[in-house]
Amino acid sequence: MASSDDEADDVLHFVENFHFVDDKNEPVTFCNLPICWSGDGNPGSLDKQIFLQGTADGGLQKIYKPVISWKFELLGKEPRISVLSKEKSWIKLQKPRKSYEPTIRTILITLNALHFLKRNPDTLGKPFWDRLRKLFSLHEVKPSENDLIDHFALINDTVKHDETLSQSKFLQAFLQNPAKAKASNE
Repeated sequence: MASSDDEADDVLHFVENFHFVDDKNEPVTFCNLPICWSGDGNPGSLDKQIFLQGTADGGLQKIYKPVISWKFELLGKEPRISVLSKEKSWIKLQKPRKSYEPTIRTILITLNALHFLKRNPDTLGKPFWDRLRKLFSLHEVKPSENDLIDHFALINDTVKHDETLSQSKFLQAFLQNPAKAKASNE
């Protein structure tokens, strides 16, 4: 018979007010975890432990879990990010802790860029940047090509795993010449 702790783990699906820390309790981004692509059986190994902290059940349940991998989906209204706990259950991330937003700003911009381009693969420079600036209008620092360059490897891997994104005119140009994205951003 499962213990109540085991049952709580099975029910945990969403975490809000989240952030990640390493084994020294320093903030880290979830993209330091190995990514799990569709069909991947076993995520890569970590050099250090990473923990998800946050709340569930409307703030009633505090969460502190070791996590081993992450993935994202681009199908809904916005990108959906999930992390895999050490117990092998996927946990969907909702709203990050406000003080943690600067830590994950560039990956959120990158995932939102991929989400937009998946829905609009023919989009080029100006409409693309206008959309990202609108999405992140409440942030102090506006999205730029440097945010995408920071995650060049992730973008490249995503294009290899996603047929629609592999047809994106913007991403084809960006992957061939990231500096050109800068020119279309000005």
